[in-house]
Amino acid sequence: MCENLSLKKIAVRLIYPKRGALDFRNVAINNFYNVENEFEILPLAHKLPFNYIKYFEGISFILSSFLWSFYSVRKVMKNISFDEVIMTRTHWILFFLRKYKHLIIFECHKYSKINNLIFKLLKDKKNLVIVFTNQNLQKSFSLSNNLEKNSTVLESSYEDRLFEDTETYSKKHKNRVVFVGQLLRFNKKRDLEFLINTFKKKGLENFELRIIGGPNHVVEELKKISGINTKLLGHLSNKNAIKEMESAEFGILINEKSQHSEMHTSPIKYFEYLRAGLKVLAVDFESHRNLPIKDNIYFFENSNSLSFKTALLNAAGEPFVDNPELSKFSYSCRVDKLIDHLARLEGLEPPTL
Repeated sequence: MCENLSLKKIAVRLIYPKRGALDFRNVAINNFYNVENEFEILPLAHKLPFNYIKYFEGISFILSSFLWSFYSVRKVMKNISFDEVIMTRTHWILFFLRKYKHLIIFECHKYSKINNLIFKLLKDKKNLVIVFTNQNLQKSFSLSNNLEKNSTVLESSYEDRLFEDTETYSKKHKNRVVFVGQLLRFNKKRDLEFLINTFKKKGLENFELRIIGGPNHVVEELKKISGINTKLLGHLSNKNAIKEMESAEFGILINEKSQHSEMHTSPIKYFEYLRAGLKVLAVDFESHRNLPIKDNIYFFENSNSLSFKTALLNAAGEPFVDNPELSKFSYSCRVDKLIDHLARLEGLEPPTL
């Protein structure tokens, strides 16, 4: 998103918490995310990383985020001009920005009671724009007329330049299935044990499952129960993960049951799967039913091996269907939609984010 904003000649500065053992040099971040059009990157110290405390993880995470947001807003707002726009996904950042008159864009990807409370506190704030990732998520909040008017729905997107031309679809490995994504979601394993055990069953011997993602300790745990036709590749860069997608015939959307996964998610991987020419096997959640471009999606019942096998075999008998509407879900188009929305509200495009 930052790179595509910068491609529109908008000055972008990315500010995020510096914690853990990650390499925070600009060159490391640019290499990992395959950034070509560079933008300013500013890591700020994280004085209380939540994963340093073994107990009360939920409370420590909230406290950690609260303190970092308080510190960061105070530091950043001392040296920011009025024409700069602030864009964040952190609700505490939004909370501490409430007294400022700058245009604020809040990307909301998940329902929470804290989000709902903050929206109520800021119900009359004219300079706040909320971006939701699907309509179910937008409707889950009790928005004031002011915030509802200022809000918009922008689905997740794919980065088009990371993909090869569609001719590569003919070079795919038949019967290769990929799952790409973090192996933990809100500290749960996304039902991947079910997926691995399903591929051990009779009738799927000729299919190959490749699981891409981390963290490493979960990879090692899952390797212990994997069959001969399952391969865990660990965490890969965006570019290498996409190469794996392009080599496959099918992609999987799967999650543990939760309000977020069943109603509110808009998976980036869904749009990347489609751009890579994959037929998509998705758990039959309402959030997945509401995804756009349904030509290549096959649903299966949650944690039901027979249903998954039936969906996979049905998909194997069908060709991939190209849909020109997919181009509307690139990050470049997403940025254009956001700028158009801001221009309608403000009467001009924001010069700086």
